[in-house]
Amino acid sequence: MFSCKEDQDTQVPTVVILEPVENTEYEVLDQVFIRVNVSDNEVIESVQVSLVSDDSKNKVLPSVDFSVGQKEYLLEYTFDIADSLLSTGRYYFQVEAFDGENRTSAFRYINIRGMNRERTGVFVACSDGSTTDLYFDQNQFTFLRIHQFGKQYQGAVFNRFNQEFWFLPKNNNEIEMFDAVRGAVTFTRVFNSNFPNSFNTIKKDERDVRFTVADIGVKGFNQNQNENYTYLTPATTVVESFGVGDLANVVEEVDRNGGNRALLVLNKNTGARLRAGNIFSDVVDIQFIDEENALIFYNTAQGGKGMLFNINTTALQSNLFSCDSIREVVKTSVGDFVISTKSEVQTYRPSNGSLTNYLTIGNAVLAYDDLNNQVYVGFGNQLRVYDYRQISAVQSTSMPDNIVGINVKFNQF
Repeated sequence: MFSCKEDQDTQVPTVVILEPVENTEYEVLDQVFIRVNVSDNEVIESVQVSLVSDDSKNKVLPSVDFSVGQKEYLLEYTFDIADSLLSTGRYYFQVEAFDGENRTSAFRYINIRGMNRERTGVFVACSDGSTTDLYFDQNQFTFLRIHQFGKQYQGAVFNRFNQEFWFLPKNNNEIEMFDAVRGAVTFTRVFNSNFPNSFNTIKKDERDVRFTVADIGVKGFNQNQNENYTYLTPATTVVESFGVGDLANVVEEVDRNGGNRALLVLNKNTGARLRAGNIFSDVVDIQFIDEENALIFYNTAQGGKGMLFNINTTALQSNLFSCDSIREVVKTSVGDFVISTKSEVQTYRPSNGSLTNYLTIGNAVLAYDDLNNQVYVGFGNQLRVYDYRQISAVQSTSMPDNIVGINVKFNQF
């Protein structure tokens, strides 16, 4: 008895990139002409072109897919470097061919020059207790009211990619995106069906905005206002503090009975749970020191404290410092952390473990301009700007009501 089996194809496709020329320099928003020869002993099913950061090894723009259906194929395509926020650096095109069984890739390196980053203004949110007024200054330190939100302030971020102020109302399940140029709320996303509970924290990086819903989990919007990130907490727990890192995110998850607490490491792109470590205190904020380590700022009955959390090993290093009860924290471009406490503003430097008194101002609202190395401090209706290194006030003004939030605006183009 004889049996026949179709021979398996073990020959990978051949991919030869003809253009662009290796190490050509482009600017963001440029177009790159790509020309590639692809061939195989079998029919090529598809070809995919991706732009990848050489630093992070992550794709920085959506891949482009081509259906082929022939053994020899000349791909010619104009690729738009459509992200104005890409930083200056080394990138590469990855061209991958697939013949139904085998995949192979070729690579071509290019250099991209990013936009010069500029501060274009400052948002200050003030509240009388029931509504929130939004003021804006275009670098002249003259604040004009540009909008009134009909709800109390819970949190806000400035989304640089869309140039919008994203407002999170207190005890509410919606986010309002305010366009300062048009002077209008351009988009309100209400989660009446799948998010019946109110949001409680909001954080962002240059492109994506993520927020927590205590009884549900963590959700995120990408720059096109599409939901692209989800972590759903089990029915027995709630989520509280949230930290955004370069390689992963960290969330504090608490039993509904107020018992066990855990720090969960979540996939940066999908929100999938990767690993967890136990903690025993109420976390105020989570800020990353580097790609692998996050500083956990928390309060106890004795006051505020800090501990270090490694996202790979989940190891915790406790009692890094002690201070008065912590209100909020901002990270500086030199790696220090400015901490607003009940009685004063202090700075913590992870490189040497030092905690230093900075300002004798209690329960301050903070913001940081990393381009000019300046700290914005709000207390009551007073707003001051300090050069971080000199600890000297360079500007000050009085606002009409109590300051509840400060956000620095940077250019997109």
